[in-house]
Amino acid sequence: MAYYSWWAMREYIPVSNSRLDGELVVGHSIPMSAFCYTIFRLDPYIGCEHSCSYCYTKFFSSLTPPVVKARVKFPKLFRKAIQEFKRAEIPIPPFRLSELTDGLQPLEKDLRLSLDTLRVCLDEEVPVIVSTKSTLVAEPPWIDVIKELAGEKLAYVQITVTVLDDEKARIIEPGAPPPSKRLEAAQRLTDEGIPVVLRLQPLIPYLTSSHEYLERYAETARQVGAVQVIAEVLRIRTLKTLTTLRRAMTPQDYRKLVDPNLWRKYPSSAHKHPPKTWRVKTYTTLRRELAKRKILFAVCREGLYTLNTAPDCCGVYLLKNPVLRPTIRECIYGPRPKYTYITLQHLRKLGLANFRQKAIKHIELAEQLSKHLEGLRDLLG
Repeated sequence: MAYYSWWAMREYIPVSNSRLDGELVVGHSIPMSAFCYTIFRLDPYIGCEHSCSYCYTKFFSSLTPPVVKARVKFPKLFRKAIQEFKRAEIPIPPFRLSELTDGLQPLEKDLRLSLDTLRVCLDEEVPVIVSTKSTLVAEPPWIDVIKELAGEKLAYVQITVTVLDDEKARIIEPGAPPPSKRLEAAQRLTDEGIPVVLRLQPLIPYLTSSHEYLERYAETARQVGAVQVIAEVLRIRTLKTLTTLRRAMTPQDYRKLVDPNLWRKYPSSAHKHPPKTWRVKTYTTLRRELAKRKILFAVCREGLYTLNTAPDCCGVYLLKNPVLRPTIRECIYGPRPKYTYITLQHLRKLGLANFRQKAIKHIELAEQLSKHLEGLRDLLG
């Protein structure tokens, strides 16, 4: 039976999972496997109503609206998976709600699968990063559970705010709440003592990259009480991807955006991004403005380690007994102090076969990439 959203009148199909463990790890890739600590995901929904024009998940046909699927047994199966971690006496890494689709999109108000998943995290003491564009995160009962988790240092919230202007957001993020409402939600969270990190993702050349814009963004982060900002420059496959941004930009800026000379091929990938000199200059400007306001900074899914002022890029330091998985950074520089690592030895003891295999692939790929640094020089900084 299908469900229908009163907000968007889109169709929702319930999915009854018999196995979940393979869905708790995002697929391996150079950006994720080399750099990201939070590869462990909680995605109760497949597909997202926000319909952001820049979203990389649109390359996956299974994640494309208008049909959104709901994994109706997700919380129950997730609890069983966590109990397997405990049985094998393996450190529980932080999970991200959500990685590929927003776990707090409109359907959540009816089905409450993410809410029940957060309750599992509370019951089982699972660290969780709540990543969203939704204002539901600051409404009861969601905020109540998140506040309990945060009180135990088991949760913090990442809110993505790409553009600060509501009218431009309506063009490029048509299904998401306006950024002004997201920022109000961030303020409510910080007022309740819940740590908030803002994500400038993606950072779009000539739309959200000027010094004036980055200064305004840093000041906005200060006003809502954010402890950190995470930035990631836009990645594209072809210039055609950029056409959806045209109406949000001046003609002059759009011409600069679609200039082929702006885009460089990402190593061993079909994606492109701006050259390192452009990225470093832009990130440095944002970092400087944030530092003036005593806000931490990190880039996402890039090396450029010298630019980061946060203890780790994902914000895991905000959680108690922080657990990481080895990335290319660890392969090169060794483990970070004050962190526990979930290792290949741990994973090989885990009975969750699909989870084990996918997580091991990430670590193995990071190790392989660390042996070929020349090809990654543009990323590592």
